[in-house]
Amino acid sequence: AISVQGCGQACSPRGSSVHPFAGPPVAWMPLHESWLHHAPALGAQPWPTAFSFFTLRCPPAPKTELAAIQDVIEEVPKAWELAERAGAPVAALLAKRAVGRLEKVKGPFHLYAYTQFGSLLGDIHDSRMDLEQAAQNAHEESPGTKAGDMFACAADNLIPYDPNPNIHPMDRRISAVPLPLLALTPPSAPGSMATMPHASPGSQRQVPGGHRQTSAAVASFL
Repeated sequence: AISVQGCGQACSPRGSSVHPFAGPPVAWMPLHESWLHHAPALGAQPWPTAFSFFTLRCPPAPKTELAAIQDVIEEVPKAWELAERAGAPVAALLAKRAVGRLEKVKGPFHLYAYTQFGSLLGDIHDSRMDLEQAAQNAHEESPGTKAGDMFACAADNLIPYDPNPNIHPMDRRISAVPLPLLALTPPSAPGSMATMPHASPGSQRQVPGGHRQTSAAVASFL
C-alpha cells in the first residue's frame, strides 16, 4: 500500500550497485566544503518528501555524526509524544522505530564499534527513512503540531552520514496499512521507496560537510 513503482535497484540500498551519488544534482550535494539543505540545485525539481510545503527552519545542524545521532535520540521522543496526542499514531510508531535503531550509540566508543563491526550505516539510513516518512505522515495527520517539522529536521541532520542519501520514502496511502505490519516491513524493502531529488520547500541551511569523524572522536575520547 505504500510502495512506489519504478524505483528499481535503488530500492535496495544495501549491496546495491547503484552509486549513492548517481543521478542529477540535488540540493544536499557538497558545495565548497558545505552542504545546502532545502534549496534546489541547478536544474533539480523541488519534491516534497519529509518537509512542509512552507518554509521550514531547523535549529543549527550538529557538527559531527555522533552529535546528529544523539540529537535524534534526545529530540525525536518529544515529537512522537506530540504526534500521539494529535492523533498521528503511525508517525509516532515510525519515530520510535527510528530511535530504537540508534539508541545503542551512547558515546564515541560505541560509535566506532558499531561503525566497524556492526550495521550502523544501514541503521542510519533506515532511521532517516523512518523519520522522513514520520514527518510526511505527521504533516498530513496532525498539521496543527510541530511534530512533522521536528521529525523532518532530525532526518535532515542524518543525511550527511547516510550512505544512500538519494533515496526517500513516500507516505502515500500509508494510512491503509495496519500498524502491526509497519513494524515488520523495513524501509529498505523493495518497493517501499523511490529515488528522487531532495525536498526543498524551505530556506537554505548551512550544515557540515558530512565527513565521518569516527576516528578523531575515538582518539579524543581515549
